[in-house]
Formats: sequence, C-alpha cells, structure tokens
Amino acid sequence: MPPTSVPAASPAPANSADVEETRPRPAAPDQTGGRARPFARAVRRRLPRPADLAVMLVPTAILAVMGWHRRWMTDDGLIFTRVVRQIAAGNGPVYSIGERAETSTSTAWQWVLVAFHWVSPFPPAETAVYLGLALSVTGFWIALDTTRRLHRALTAKRFLLPAGALVFVAVPVNWDFLTAGMEMGLVLLWIAVSWSLLVGAWAAPVGGVGTRRLLATSFWFGLGPLMRPDLLLTSLVLLTALAVLTAARWPRLVAMAAVAGALPAAYEVFRMGYYGLVFPMPALTKEAGDSLWGRGRDYILDYERPYRLWIPAVLLLLVAVRGAVLLGRRRDVNRTWLLVATPLVAAFVQTLYLAKVGGDFMHGRLMLPVMFLVLLPLLLVPFDKLSAPLVATVTVWALFCGIDMRSGVVTTLTSPRDGQPPQNQTWNERRVYVGDTGHENPVSSQAHIAYLRKSYSLVVRADAAGKRVLYWDFGYARAYGLPGDFELPLRPDLQNDVALVIGRLGLGGAIVPLDGMVADLWGLSSTIGSHIEQTHFAAAGHQKLLPPAWNIALYVDPVAFKDVPPQLASPEAIRAAYRTLGCGKVAELIDSVTEPMSMKRFWDNLTGAYDRTKLRIPSDPIEAERKFCGGS
Repeated sequence: MPPTSVPAASPAPANSADVEETRPRPAAPDQTGGRARPFARAVRRRLPRPADLAVMLVPTAILAVMGWHRRWMTDDGLIFTRVVRQIAAGNGPVYSIGERAETSTSTAWQWVLVAFHWVSPFPPAETAVYLGLALSVTGFWIALDTTRRLHRALTAKRFLLPAGALVFVAVPVNWDFLTAGMEMGLVLLWIAVSWSLLVGAWAAPVGGVGTRRLLATSFWFGLGPLMRPDLLLTSLVLLTALAVLTAARWPRLVAMAAVAGALPAAYEVFRMGYYGLVFPMPALTKEAGDSLWGRGRDYILDYERPYRLWIPAVLLLLVAVRGAVLLGRRRDVNRTWLLVATPLVAAFVQTLYLAKVGGDFMHGRLMLPVMFLVLLPLLLVPFDKLSAPLVATVTVWALFCGIDMRSGVVTTLTSPRDGQPPQNQTWNERRVYVGDTGHENPVSSQAHIAYLRKSYSLVVRADAAGKRVLYWDFGYARAYGLPGDFELPLRPDLQNDVALVIGRLGLGGAIVPLDGMVADLWGLSSTIGSHIEQTHFAAAGHQKLLPPAWNIALYVDPVAFKDVPPQLASPEAIRAAYRTLGCGKVAELIDSVTEPMSMKRFWDNLTGAYDRTKLRIPSDPIEAERKFCGGS
C-alpha cells in the first residue's frame, strides 16, 4: 500500500510541500495571449516528470529486454495458432475439421490473433510471440504510469522509487511468459488498463463519473472471463469496487451488470450452442471444478521457492505498513483504502481459486497475474527515510534473483501414491522446450516440428500421396513396441485425409494439415478424451490419458480392427469402444460435435450443454460399454 495522503479533492494536509501541485494555479498564457486551454493543462498534469519517466523507463526496459531474450513458443501456444489458421481458412473455430472442439482457453486471445493474422508480416506462431511481448510491455508501462498518477495525487513533490516494479521484472520465470504464444500479454494489458480505469474513477469526485464512462469501464471489467475463465473472479472484484467508488444506485448497478456481462454472456450462448459444453474443453479435461488444495499449495510454493520471494514480500510489506500508517492520519481516506485494497483482494481470490483447483503444470504461469495484481499499488513508492533503505535492499535481491536464481527443469514432484514413485507435477516449460527443440529461442512452428520430423515426414508423404491413414507419433508408437511408420486406414465417412495420434496437441496441430485429424491423447481436443474419468493424478492438464482403443474406434475403418496389434489394444476393448460410441448419452455426445451445424443442432447443443458437461465415461471401454449400452 502506498504512503498516502488524500486525493486532491480532499482537505489539504498540513505539509504544504506535498500538495503544491494540487492547488489552483494561474493558467500559462498561450501564444495568442489568451489562457491555455483546459485540455492542454490536463495533458500537462498527466505527463510524467523527467525523474518519474526515468524511474519508469528503467524497469520497463529491463522487462522488454529480458522478454525478448527469453522469447519462445510453447506447445499450448501452437494450439492457438492452429485454430487461427482454421478460422482464416474458412473452417470455423475448430481444431480439426469434422469435430467441433474449443481448445482455446482464452477466447479473447484467440480472436485477437485472428485479427492480427490478416495484417501481420509474420507467420501465426511468430505473430503470437511478438504480439505477446508487445502487449506485456505495454501493460506494464500503463500500470506503472497509473501508479505514478495515484502517488502524484497523494504526495505531489516526493521522488518515486521503483519498488514493486523491480520485484516483477527480476523473477526469471516472469520473463518466460511474456511471450510463449499464449494469452499472458493480453491478460497483463487487461489488468493494467483496469487499474488505470479504477484509479480514474477514484480521482473523480463521488458521483462525478458520467454514465457513459461508467458503462464503458464496466464493459472493460466484464471482459475478464474472456481473457481467461478464472478471471471472472477479478472481474467481480473490480465491478464491486467501481460501484462503491462511484456510489452507484440501483439503476446504474443494473446497467453496469448488463453491460459487463453482455459480451461474455453472448459468447457463452455461442459456446454452448456450437460446442455443446458450458466450459472450454481444457477446463473440462482438467476437471476445473475439483478441489485439490494440497496440490494447489504445492503450486504456490513452487513459485516462491526458487526466487526466495519471501524476501521482497517482507520488505514491501514494511513499505505498505508505513503507507497505511500515513494514510490513517488523513481524513476522508475510505475511498483510497478501497482503491488500493481492490487489486489485493483480486489477487487473494485468484490465489484461493488456484489453490482449490490444484494449480497448473507450468512453473509460475498462473502466478504471474497474481503477482502483478499484488504489486500494482506498490510498483512505485514515494521516497522517505524508511522506504529508501527498504527499496535499496529490494534492489540487491532483484540483482541476485535476475542474475543467479533459477528453477530446475522439474520444479515439484508428486507425493508417492498407491505405491507408485513420485511423478513430475510442475516443471519449467521453457527449459523443456529449449532442450527438446535445440533452440534457445524456439519461436517458429518449424523449430517444434523438427522435434518430430519423422512423424512430420510420414504425414506429409501420406497427404501428398492421398493415403487416408492414421499414424501414431514415434514416441507413442515406440512405447507400444510398434514401428514408427505403423498405420491403419481411416473410416471412409471421415472428412479428414490423414490423422495423427499424439500427446503434444500443439505440435500435432503444426504437423497435420488443416484438413487432417489431430487425435489428442490428453483430452484437450478430444470429445471422448475430455469426458473420460481421470486416469492420472500428477500434473494439471495431464489427468486423462485416452486408451488407444478409443481413437481406433473413433477413426479407424472397422474392417481393419483385426489388424490392430494386441499390445496396442485388445479386440475386446476395441469392440467395446466402438459399440459404446453408438449408445445413449455417448452417441448424443458424438452427435453434438460431428453433426452439421443447424438451428436444431444449435438448440439441442444449447439446451443439453449442462448435462453433457457433467457426463463422465469410464476410461476402460469395457466398463463404458456396461454403463451406457447395458452390457453384462
């Protein structure tokens, strides 16, 4: 919390030097001898002083340089870019033609990438990487400038120190997710602009925010769940704070809720009607409604441990306590308390949700927005005899952290379970892909394709020759004792010309042509795979491994079932899976994503989305047949 006095509209504190800039001043004459225009005066007041500009530029430059130095593309980023290419090709927001699956967790990022696809000089993967970095740095700058404005309204004359800003830019894993091809840059920009809008509402007199501005701000706050579904919690916190800061009465409250929820609600109707589910498929696959508090605690500690984050946390807490004491001496400070508490409350509820669902498998990824929220009021702090040595100590920690502190490849292991040895629970995703691709900056899809160049060659040759076959990626085939070029013929009724069973969905999407089928093993694009009961309990997003019999039943010509090696899937399992696909709720589930879209199909999907989302299928095809087909 910043060392504070009251906003400019409040009674002046005793220290006149601190509020000199808040007093009315004669307007400077313009070149025509008249008074300077009000707009020009307002612009000058909002511009950073040279000293403020320097304090803001240093951490921003560090963030930009380190983000560029660590630029890369992850497999999850390649998931977005395949959908972008499908949309651009006129096939709609699908991963594979013939099966509607929403693989993009961030709806907003997917459509931002679609918009930039038409104007970017780069291929989709590089566009996602570079745009992510640009949005991250822009968001960080907006957040810094907003915190500067806050402090200038409270302590006009004091020099500002980059306390929280140094903490944010010093953590190495934060640099990784400024790019990675995922939505983090857009999320940071949304948070930063939200902070700016909230500070603007605070700076206005109570009741002084016009209806148009209030509704525009509400609309922006309401975009949270489109950035990421879990950011619905932060949206609610922001909207509540806005309502209180502006003393909104019931008519305005209703209008705020309607405007904030309009676009997310409209998209939810589309999602339920088009995809037939209440959530994006990855949320279903990861069982986002489950409670895994122990694993969530591990994930939070996994972020803190390598960087000794308790050190800057204690130092910044002392700065915040000092600010709270100063603020408590002022009058009319309730609105300021509310303002600085809002991002902290948002960070708390996001952390609570993360802990509940068990965190994530990527070291640090989902903690990045939480850290950003926590630091917003403390990105810059006023200089005084207490804050100066504390920020100096933060600077020393930041140097050690940025230069020397690194995580391992595997950052957290699971506890032994049912006699099984520990497994990888959380890992440093960038280090994995740098090692796999052999590139320090694997930003292109080609850098990733080279990792499975043998599978890529098979798919390319089959597609060129017009062979309609299903392959397994080389690593998966090897695990079952099969040759890498093992193939089975596809079903005659499929629209796809070639298919590949693979565990890295993004890489599969880069390898397989847009008219091919990517048969996902982990349920992120597989209708059956996302609905099976959990088979693994190690890493988030890797909890449902689809047995081979299901992909064979889904995509292979039934006349070739007899050619399937028994070590891959038994004849009984294949027959059971094939029969289950035609039974009851499972058959309806398949129809919901494969039938041509029509008004009737849309309505059936929409009205059945809730029950369909709850549907779970035993991973063992024989058990599934008993459950849905009444087999004995």
